[in-house]
Amino acid sequence: MPDTPSPRRGRPIRLPRETVVTAATQLLATGGAEAFSMRRLADELGTSTAAIYHHFPTKAALFTVVLGALADDLQRPELPDAPRDRLIAIVCYLVDTLDQLPWVADILVTGQSFGRSAMWMLNEFVDAANELGATDRKAGYMYFTVWRFVVGELMSRRAAQTRRDTEPTQPYWSDLITTDQLTDFPTVERLLPHWADIRAEFRTETAIADVIDGLIAGIPGASLT
Repeated sequence: MPDTPSPRRGRPIRLPRETVVTAATQLLATGGAEAFSMRRLADELGTSTAAIYHHFPTKAALFTVVLGALADDLQRPELPDAPRDRLIAIVCYLVDTLDQLPWVADILVTGQSFGRSAMWMLNEFVDAANELGATDRKAGYMYFTVWRFVVGELMSRRAAQTRRDTEPTQPYWSDLITTDQLTDFPTVERLLPHWADIRAEFRTETAIADVIDGLIAGIPGASLT
């Protein structure tokens, strides 16, 4: 009895690279980075994962291209001439942009992908820090430091928005703590009545300027004026 030939595997459906990038961008914008998968993207496109892996061997590679395409659509801001002011403007732009694109922030935080938008900001940031006397290594440390600030600010904004959307009347911890809980913490007890005002007075740009000024103070011979 002759051998029964095994069925041939069909070739993956050919998809234009741009189609994959567009669909991935839409999926990320609606569902976020955590919910994204190559399988889900393939289902969205009505194809196999092999057709996607043909263009992008890893999810990180796909994300890098998605971020690069997005950077082409973002308008770069006019930056001040003074290097200190330029550093502040770059970080403010980074915060404001990622606040509108939370899924991009989620990707960048992993450290596995990057986009040209991040590259031009890093380039401008290091150049400005160099003008103030920082070495490339010091400038890189400064950027890494403000990036940590940016991540914290974005997390705080996201948490505040979630609280407003789901539990708008939920009190802050400072409203829940009682005097007897502060017996061993007299400084906190003195400060707590002013905590709501301190929180209300917080301004992102002012905080960024404070962080930048502190970093500049660590550059030998640098001046804030």
